[in-house]
Formats: sequence, structure tokens, C-alpha cells
Amino acid sequence: MTELLFAYACVAVMRMPLQENYWFWKIIGFAGLGVFQARWIVQWLYSEKHKESKVPPIFWWLSLFGAFLETCYFLRQQDSVGIMGYCISFVPYMRNLMLIYRKKARDRAAGFEVVPAPSDTKK
Repeated sequence: MTELLFAYACVAVMRMPLQENYWFWKIIGFAGLGVFQARWIVQWLYSEKHKESKVPPIFWWLSLFGAFLETCYFLRQQDSVGIMGYCISFVPYMRNLMLIYRKKARDRAAGFEVVPAPSDTKK
């Protein structure tokens, strides 16, 4: 389902709705930048909570969504450098999410209950 939604969004972006609306595209660009940069704050707080360097799945979701918004903005601006920079970054973001959810599915199928690590529980 997620793949279909992503494909639909890509097709919709290619048509570039609201092409002439300057402020709309500035908001998209800044929103993408904000979401993309927020992932570092999330990762930092998550690592501080666990007292070791960790990357939560939300980091990869924020990366993917931020890169998508930035790609939309750069498509509108017709900036080939920005487009290539963010399009290429989709590969590791998607791959990390695939690995995370595949491992969870494999653990469930093997009969293991997916529980938070001991450091995740409050004392």
C-alpha cells in the first residue's frame, strides 16, 4: 500500500500543480528542509535516552519524507543538482526501512515476541 501511495505522489509531483505559486513552493522547500533536519534532533534525543548511539525507525521515515519534499521543491525549481542529490538518497532510506521491518516480521514468524529492549522500559 505504501508503495502505491508513493508512486501516486511521484506522478502527481511530475505534473507540478500550483507551478506559479511562489510562496507555496517556498513553504514546501522549507518544510522539507525542516523535516529533513528534524531527524538529527530525533536521533540525538533517542541516543541520549539509551545512553548509546542508536538510530530509530522514525529517523529513516523523516529522512524519506524530507527528501521527498525537497525533491518536489527542486523539481519545481528545475535544479538538477538538488534533484539528483535527494533522489539518490531515497535508496538507503528505503533499504534501511525494509531491513527494519523485514527483521520484525522474521522475528514474529519465528515465534519471538517483539518487545522493547530493557533500556526502553521505565523503572
